[in-house]
Amino acid sequence: MFKKLFILLAIFSGLNLNAADDAISRFVYEYLKRINEFIEENDFENAERELQIFSKRYFLNEQSYERALINQLYGNFYAVQGKYDEAIDKYEASLRFKKMPFVTGLAVKKNLAQCYFQLSNYKDTIRVLEAYIAEAEKRGQLYGPRDLIMLGISYYQNDELEKAYTNIKKANSISNDYKEDWLGYELAIAVKLEKYKEAVEVAQLLVFVNPEKKEYWKQISGLYYTTNDENESLAGLELAFEKNTLTKEKEYLDLARYYLYKELPQKAIKVLEFGINNNIVNGNKKNYELLADSYFFLRDRDIGINYLIKSLEIESDPNTAFKIGRFAFEEENWKLAIKYLKEAKVLNYNKVPGRLDLLIGISLYESNEYSSAISYFNKALEFEETKTPAEGWLAFMNELENS
Repeated sequence: MFKKLFILLAIFSGLNLNAADDAISRFVYEYLKRINEFIEENDFENAERELQIFSKRYFLNEQSYERALINQLYGNFYAVQGKYDEAIDKYEASLRFKKMPFVTGLAVKKNLAQCYFQLSNYKDTIRVLEAYIAEAEKRGQLYGPRDLIMLGISYYQNDELEKAYTNIKKANSISNDYKEDWLGYELAIAVKLEKYKEAVEVAQLLVFVNPEKKEYWKQISGLYYTTNDENESLAGLELAFEKNTLTKEKEYLDLARYYLYKELPQKAIKVLEFGINNNIVNGNKKNYELLADSYFFLRDRDIGINYLIKSLEIESDPNTAFKIGRFAFEEENWKLAIKYLKEAKVLNYNKVPGRLDLLIGISLYESNEYSSAISYFNKALEFEETKTPAEGWLAFMNELENS
């Protein structure tokens, strides 16, 4: 999950001593300083030659401060070359000096931890870093957020997610600026631990840090969707749609229904048509009917009817046929009303017996097809629910004929 984020450059800062250090002579200080300069200049040939001379000729006692400094410098020499096993041996040897000055010991421990980290030895990385941080806190010495990130990643790789989350969260909280990759680590672990409220807060920060990255909008919408807060969930979907990061049909459909619930049919139409046109939302019967409902809500019945017709072409359905006929009837599109009301009758629409016959009869009357209209009104007479209006129409037509 996490890439190696520590390139050993600035972390190996040479020796932790100065010319006023009373524990070593001026000669030793200058010698070590020269070797350190060779290392900083990547002049490893001269650095190694001088180290070998100094370590084999002088200060062989492992319990001398000078030998501890030589081992530290040897560790730096190997570490900057990526020879981490050799560096670890030297750093460990340096720490065996029992009277190591506090600041020097911290520097060695930090470099030692990073070598273990580079070798994916997370158990020893944790051991050394925990000791390093404990000593620093005890003496009021500052340590950096980068150290906590390294510790958190090591805990993660060791399947200790709570400790990983605690350290990475703390690192982000004390960092002087927002680091995108660190926030990404915190978000990933928060989700794994199902700390969704905390994850939402981190996701919001990532959107703030890099608003152009579509992945972050997608993540925050997904997190909103995971929470039980309906308003936040759908607000997240809305944000994600505006950033063109929604990828699931269900997200589009939920957002469209949410807009209809909020009486925003224009937005529902925009979401559904975009989803269908981009092959994210299926152009199926159910979705065409939802789109039709959105247009009916907008009082644009002509387009709504067209989507219902598409739905009916996909699958025969007496209810859909009747719905088309009824809306066409209300729009006084008599030809269309007759066509689909008759189709509903063929498909055995029977919710209100006689209603189809009555509506077809009226549509035929308005189309000046009087004899056909009378035939359907007579059929409507056979049903209790439509008998009275059918009698009224027949009486009306009889009166017209007599006049």
